[in-house]
Amino acid sequence: MDAVNFQSLNMVRDELVATIDESARNLEVFVSEQENAESLQTCIDGIRQIVGILRLIQFRGAGNLAEELLTAAMEISPGNSGKNYDKRLEVISNTFFVLTRYLEYVQQAERLVPVLLIPHINNLRALRSEQLLPESHFFQLTLDKRLSPPELPAISLGNESVKQYVRRLRQMYQVGLLGLMRERQIKNSFAIMRRAIIRLQRLSGASKPLTELWWLANLVLDAMSQQQMTIVASRKQLFARIDRVIKQVEGNAEAAFEVSPPRTLMKELVYLAALSGSQNPEIRKILEMFGLQDYAYTDRELGRDRDALNGPSAHTVMSLAKVLQAELANTKKVLENAAQSSSQKVEELDEFISNLSKVAEILSVVGLVSPSNILKEEIKRIQLWKLEDDGPDVGELSEVASTLLYLESAVSTLENAKLSDERLELANKIAQSEIVASGELAEAGRIVIEECQAGIALTKRALTSFSDSNFDSGHIRNIAKTLNTVRGGMIMLKRERAALVLGRCVDFVDQVLMDQDPPPALKELLETFADAVVSVEYYLDSASGSSLAMDETVLKVAEESLEVLGHAVYGSD
Repeated sequence: MDAVNFQSLNMVRDELVATIDESARNLEVFVSEQENAESLQTCIDGIRQIVGILRLIQFRGAGNLAEELLTAAMEISPGNSGKNYDKRLEVISNTFFVLTRYLEYVQQAERLVPVLLIPHINNLRALRSEQLLPESHFFQLTLDKRLSPPELPAISLGNESVKQYVRRLRQMYQVGLLGLMRERQIKNSFAIMRRAIIRLQRLSGASKPLTELWWLANLVLDAMSQQQMTIVASRKQLFARIDRVIKQVEGNAEAAFEVSPPRTLMKELVYLAALSGSQNPEIRKILEMFGLQDYAYTDRELGRDRDALNGPSAHTVMSLAKVLQAELANTKKVLENAAQSSSQKVEELDEFISNLSKVAEILSVVGLVSPSNILKEEIKRIQLWKLEDDGPDVGELSEVASTLLYLESAVSTLENAKLSDERLELANKIAQSEIVASGELAEAGRIVIEECQAGIALTKRALTSFSDSNFDSGHIRNIAKTLNTVRGGMIMLKRERAALVLGRCVDFVDQVLMDQDPPPALKELLETFADAVVSVEYYLDSASGSSLAMDETVLKVAEESLEVLGHAVYGSD
């Protein structure tokens, strides 16, 4: 995050904003008159001037955005409506708005945050199929130090080759990655990706160069989950690139562990670690190594800044604030008149409610979501006044008046040109109400799923206790029965594939874990069995909607794990 040279900005701001606005207008003229080459050229000349000014005042990010804008505009030809022509015009037009909004934001926040412009820069680069900039593009880091991953217990592969084992781990990682891409089951997606990454770290050993990548990736996945970091496109791409590294390991086996991790990946992971704000001791140690222990901002703060940049401009907010103040003043007069009249009735109640509804909507638009929700609750109460012959009592009128006073106070904060963190925090509290399916059958299905999830959780705890107690079978005496109960739930819900998986899990418990003479590689077998159980847990957690639709792709991990254990779901024993 950079400080702002306000002296330089103030000297050129008016000219810069005027040039941006003029260039945008010339583009609009060209769009409406496709043969008007003069307006297009004037637009391009204006963008050149914008680039020069931003270079002069050293606005990182904004300067890059303007340069990309110039390149994109120069590729437009009058009368040529080729591939992605409309998309190109749309992106260019939006960039003018972003530039103006960013300059305003910089003055409000008194800081430069060039990373906010990365998505907009990439939108322009995508128009000409250029490589997209990583989120850490403006992040200054010299990777001149080696990390020191801790030594983890080694893995015994049993009958599996390294390639077979890594292929199974990659399948597990991809299940979590797919959930991340779809932004579904985020917490469980992180967990199953970490499970695969930790196993890769154990497989490669602490001394191998590639182990640094596994260790750092695991720490970042954990931090992103714990801190509930935003899942933006660049972060999805980052973890997809890690999948490609795993693919290389699958193809080259042990030799791949000797290769140093890609520096761009490591830089991006260190950036996310710094951005997380995590207090994990291992993350803090890494950040201190690179002098990043007091990083300028967190992902949560960056999210608020991103919302501010994409939200209404200060001019818009101020205009709406004036409208709100006028509307609130009118509604207060209506209440005062009602309180002073003998009947205490509100005249034109429908119009009064309509005005309040308009105020609630405007409050939401400008980011005052909490006051908006409070007013909407008041409107519900006011609507009941229609049923009262004598009108509301004095107490109710007083309570509504108090709410309006609170709203006036909230609106008055908008008169400050700076966007406060508190106001931006409110803007981030908007949440869609979860749609809950009605119907007794759907409700029963959800109850079955919850019981199955409880059974799997119980099984996982029992397996952990079994492992920690040096394989005391007393801890797992009942898990075959528990898994059979879960299997029954799957049969009830007509999830045959899951039921088959659980049936083979029961067989493994009865025939291997409860055997009085357990096999010598029991620890490794137990770990592989846990993969199957975790996969079933992920599968249950994917249930959504009234139809309880579930993601069956994850069951592939369970089936492969059981096959490794000699309990294949399909085929003969």
